[in-house]
Amino acid sequence: MSRVSPRIALGIGLGIGLGAFVVWLQVSTFNSLFSLMTGARSLQTSLTGAASQITDGEYEAAQADFAEVQTAANRVTASAHGPNMTVLSWIPGLGAAVSNWERLATASENITVSTGDMLTLFGDLSGQSGAEKIFNDGAIDVDALRKLPPRVKSIDVGITSTSAILESLQANGPLSGPLASIQARALKEIAPLQEAMKALVDLAPQLPDALGANGPKRYLIAIGNQAEMRASGGAPLTLILVEFDQGRITIPIKGQTSTELFPPLNAPVQWWGPAANPFFDINPRDAPMVVTNTHPSMLISAREMDGAWQGGQYPAVDGIITVDLTAIGSVLNAMGPIQSPVYGEVTGDKLGQILLIDAYAKFGQDEAVKRQKANQELLDLLLTKLLSGDELVTAAKAMAQTAPGRHFQVWMLNPDFESIVVKSGAGGAVVAPAQGDWSAVYTQNGNQSKVDVFQERSVVVNAAINADGSARVTQDVILTNATPADRPEGPPERIGYETSWLKAAYIMYVPNAAQNMQTNYPAGFAVRPFKNHQQYGNGYSDDGFNQKLVRVVGWTGPGQSSTVSQSYDLPAGTFSANGSLTYTLLADPQSLFKASTITVRVTAPSGWAPVETEGMVVTGRTAEVSAVQNAPVNVVIGLQKVS
Repeated sequence: MSRVSPRIALGIGLGIGLGAFVVWLQVSTFNSLFSLMTGARSLQTSLTGAASQITDGEYEAAQADFAEVQTAANRVTASAHGPNMTVLSWIPGLGAAVSNWERLATASENITVSTGDMLTLFGDLSGQSGAEKIFNDGAIDVDALRKLPPRVKSIDVGITSTSAILESLQANGPLSGPLASIQARALKEIAPLQEAMKALVDLAPQLPDALGANGPKRYLIAIGNQAEMRASGGAPLTLILVEFDQGRITIPIKGQTSTELFPPLNAPVQWWGPAANPFFDINPRDAPMVVTNTHPSMLISAREMDGAWQGGQYPAVDGIITVDLTAIGSVLNAMGPIQSPVYGEVTGDKLGQILLIDAYAKFGQDEAVKRQKANQELLDLLLTKLLSGDELVTAAKAMAQTAPGRHFQVWMLNPDFESIVVKSGAGGAVVAPAQGDWSAVYTQNGNQSKVDVFQERSVVVNAAINADGSARVTQDVILTNATPADRPEGPPERIGYETSWLKAAYIMYVPNAAQNMQTNYPAGFAVRPFKNHQQYGNGYSDDGFNQKLVRVVGWTGPGQSSTVSQSYDLPAGTFSANGSLTYTLLADPQSLFKASTITVRVTAPSGWAPVETEGMVVTGRTAEVSAVQNAPVNVVIGLQKVS
């Protein structure tokens, strides 16, 4: 048998070794790629879960999701390192892919750290982390509060850094498919975290001073009664002054507006309010506190409330907070029920029924003081529960979730803080969209009845679009006084909370570009113009912000419906751009106990047809969509040419 020469043996050995090396490289790279894909997918899912749990206030569940975030991030990091990745980086054309892979691993590590810091911050705020609580037993840890801004800033820097790393990825060449997919999903997942942190970055520096770290801060909380509506919320029939001072939270003044705080019964006071408010034509005002929130925008109504409060010889405040029973009900649902000696167990779902309906049935006009006392006792129980434990963050979060429906609104004297509040959507501002159509409708009680709780309102918008992008729009406001049939009609003068009649002012805005405005209303109704303010014709006036509104007033009997309409033209180009037609509308809500509904019907010009989307009903050239107005509603209806 011939012997294999050393040279051949060496060649065979080298071949086997090279083959083994290639196999090792392929297998290890496949394993790394598999770890990258599965780790990235798990990381994104777990991040979404952790963020959602934090938003929902579920600290323990968020911790469980975060543990999965850490495991997934470790897998992604491990996939980017190892001898196989070093070898791949030497291969021409693969160096950039390996570098991007490593960037992904760094981004995973960074977002994991930031998420962990965010979870710890949430735990500290909610009192669930085991560390010292920022809010505890009706007090605030001022030192911890002062440390809040740099902690928030640090988290924001980490998230911003992660986003920058992801943006820098060059997802091209070898492995471009997996890397591009992971990059796109990661950027999508991180965007909401970035947005949330931006709001906190602005808010956190304001909190120490606003919560009394540098001296007393006072806030007037007005609880709006949705059985008697004003344009910017329910009538402020209960008032609470809350004071923050060096960590202490006290309530030096509280009571029923009409009898306890402004006796003998809604006594008028003198105050100076913003001159731009068309609902008051002179200064100083001479009117009761309970009519101060007549302007739809809190930017004006809150200043009126501030002035009237001081007109009653009460201390100046640093802000006004309005909440109604929808907001308070959400707090009760989050915190649990309370026991009332008069009303029994009170849950968030029952609160409105108890205070807006049952209480008025239980206590007649002659027993108004008894009703107010029972309601105040119920409120005191809620305040005691709120301030005696760790519920402040839970309550604030529950209330904030009702802000889109204007059930929770805030005005701050500090202009920097106020700009943050308005930007967040909790400022109660009424602002026309820069382009397109607008529906902003508010009804206001004018006979002190308590039947707004039964109000059923629908708004129907009919827009006929022309080929040049102009339109003729009609908005119908249909109000039904759905007072139960078994409830007595009440006194003949139809005034006071025992009447089932409703005298309402319909306050309606039109877009800034609207022309040829007209109103239509039932017999017996009338337009009530505003005095001493800029007029636009046909009863339309300036609302104080260079926006057009009209006020129509009339009576609606129990079980009856009334329809008030306005029509206007919008100019060419309003709904057209680059040869296409798109109708847009912003519909703002009012904080009714039962949310209004809006139906929008858009008719395309001849030769055009609606682009059908989910939830839309199309009949010929007309598209129809509907929504409940428990938050701002944005309607977008595209139109396309047809052959």
